[in-house]
Amino acid sequence: MSNGTNGRLQTFAAMSAVLTGFQASVISPTLDPVNLKELYLQTADARATPALVDQLLQQFTALQGQKLPNQQIANTLLGTASTTPTPTELLAQTIVKMWYLGSWYPQNPQEQPTVVSSQAYIGGLAWQAAQAHPMGYSTFTFGYWKDVPPPLSAFGVDQPEGGSNE
Repeated sequence: MSNGTNGRLQTFAAMSAVLTGFQASVISPTLDPVNLKELYLQTADARATPALVDQLLQQFTALQGQKLPNQQIANTLLGTASTTPTPTELLAQTIVKMWYLGSWYPQNPQEQPTVVSSQAYIGGLAWQAAQAHPMGYSTFTFGYWKDVPPPLSAFGVDQPEGGSNE
């Protein structure tokens, strides 16, 4: 992509927000000491290829330029209607798994998934979607489980107008 390293990272973060259904502020927070978006982009470049990642980013940019709804962009990139996913659709699916689970899932089913980093595991979006925390790690205060959990929007889930988690 020709928009530079920082622009490429921002495009990756914007695409990741659309693919995961989380708000951009969760994927790319203003204060970001862990910087998972950069780690995940580096992982995708190393495990797939920078050329394939760029192809996916270009597809995202083109779809976004058409002013399509986020869900339609995500469905297209993920190949939800495809019976034989393309390499970019498979990459998009792998990127979603990486954001949710903190692991890289190779395309070859004979290979085992690998945890990207301990911070990736702790920061997995699956914990926020489940309104939970990973075993052995929590930022919640003792006894938090006695209260009704807040709505998913409080955890950064991007919900359509009038959407709820009921």
